[in-house]
Amino acid sequence: MAGTGEVRSQDFIIGPSTGTLDVKAQLANPALISFQRPQVALGIKTHYSGFTDDSGSGFNQGYFVASLPGIRGSRFGAGVHAQYFNSPIFTRSQFSASFSTRFWHRISLGVTGSLYHIGYNRDNFVDFDFGDPVFQNGYSRNTFNSAAGIYARPLPSVDAALGARNLNRPDISLSGSGVKEPLEFFGALGYRYGMFKGTVELVTGRYDLDTRVHLEAFSTEGYYARMGTNLDFDRGYIEAQMHVYAGVSINYQFELPFNDVLSETNGSHMFSVVYEFNRAPSLPQRRTAGVPMPEVARTRAEPVLPAAIVLTSSTDNLEYKEVTLVRRIDTTTVTMEDLQHLTAYDLGNLESQQDYFRMPYSRRRPDTAPLPMGATPEPAITQHYRQTLDFIRDHILTRDNVMELVVEDGNQMRASGLRDRFQRQSGRDIPVSITYRSDTYDTERHATSLDDGLLADQHAIVLTPETARIRPVRAANTTVSEWVLRIYDGSNRIVNEISADTDLPEIIEWDWHFDDGSIIPPGLYTYRLHWADGHGNWSESRSRYLHVQKITRTITIDITKDLEKIHSDPDRIELILKNK
Repeated sequence: MAGTGEVRSQDFIIGPSTGTLDVKAQLANPALISFQRPQVALGIKTHYSGFTDDSGSGFNQGYFVASLPGIRGSRFGAGVHAQYFNSPIFTRSQFSASFSTRFWHRISLGVTGSLYHIGYNRDNFVDFDFGDPVFQNGYSRNTFNSAAGIYARPLPSVDAALGARNLNRPDISLSGSGVKEPLEFFGALGYRYGMFKGTVELVTGRYDLDTRVHLEAFSTEGYYARMGTNLDFDRGYIEAQMHVYAGVSINYQFELPFNDVLSETNGSHMFSVVYEFNRAPSLPQRRTAGVPMPEVARTRAEPVLPAAIVLTSSTDNLEYKEVTLVRRIDTTTVTMEDLQHLTAYDLGNLESQQDYFRMPYSRRRPDTAPLPMGATPEPAITQHYRQTLDFIRDHILTRDNVMELVVEDGNQMRASGLRDRFQRQSGRDIPVSITYRSDTYDTERHATSLDDGLLADQHAIVLTPETARIRPVRAANTTVSEWVLRIYDGSNRIVNEISADTDLPEIIEWDWHFDDGSIIPPGLYTYRLHWADGHGNWSESRSRYLHVQKITRTITIDITKDLEKIHSDPDRIELILKNK
């Protein structure tokens, strides 16, 4: 009864798919998040059906948007938003999350995922058969919806958008008859000229091809005024946004279906409040001089930006670790004959950066084939062996330690018997890993017997990150013929220099060592760049802080047959079965 224009005005609230200044526009195209400001917005919209003078608001809508475009610089953006439509009989709502990423500073891609709800208010049904099979599954339905879009600005004055909504064609039927939201495609092309912008937008979907035209006057301070219509001229709108104070702006939109101009309909009104985060304050107004000054004719010089270089880095925090590995032999229980059954590989090793400590058999891989079930331990095991297993079982139960069974290839049956024994006695499933000998002869893994040299303490220095990576970012008019990066200690004394008689590299790397081979000691440092241009004039950048933290760690391995050593609360227990 309201006509085609009024029906279309009941769609969810959206803005032009190229509207970078309109927070509602990201509801139409999620790719816009990366080009908008960080902000939140809340708005309501009322529709007046106009059937009688007292009809009031027949429908109402609302929306909430929160977006953060500045994740990891200006490349990624994310947002959440919600929309609802409510009438006396029919309701719709959508809760969504959007994500966008920006490419080459001129194009972005965005996607949206939504929880979509549709329902009917049966309390307002009149002369209706509630046994109708349409409502056999209830009076509401929840489903999922999705959208994707692209926004591009190939030229400073030209922008374009392309995308689709209802990508998964959500099923909105209450009876399961497969009534789905139609797939909707949109595309737009806009052109700016000074403070004015014109946009042509094409949308095809529920209402076939719909062509919309938007004309806008805007200011980067947050003001804009816009009007639009479709080329069928059956509906149009006017909208304005005004910056009030700090980050707060207010927005008003009036929409009128033209095909009902001669009827009593009053169209729709929408009010919104927008808050922008980190909004730059307005420049102060220029004051007139209090004392008259004589006029002097002067030549106005064109401004010249000073040459500048800024240092950036993600390696301003250095973790300096000194690790010591100590092996202690309990000579009261371990004999030289016992040591002959061990190799250097059985006692761990200190290695270089990052993976600085390797436990024995750490380069193992899980057994891909299942271990045999129902195997029993060898009946010929000694009483001392049984007592050892019982002791480990009791320790695991009372101390709640984690134990893993490490087996060389060929001992799967023995591993299965031990695992079943522990499982029956403790009620726990013991994980099993199989270590395989490599095809090449590995003296460390196979035949390197322990001696005093291999049992000596080992020391390692681990630097995280391994190198400092400093990126100089220069102004467009900056030239460099030679440069020096200087590191200063807390007393502002130079402790190290890196220099070159060339142009600046993209990345300046440093391995944390001074010229004498020593490593930078713990403390708080600063560093800055000094450079000379082609005329020999020297300049320097602003300083950055460098934090160096030192950590000392000692790892102790006890070689003993004394079972009481386990009660010293080890980090981990591994029972290793080896081939003789």
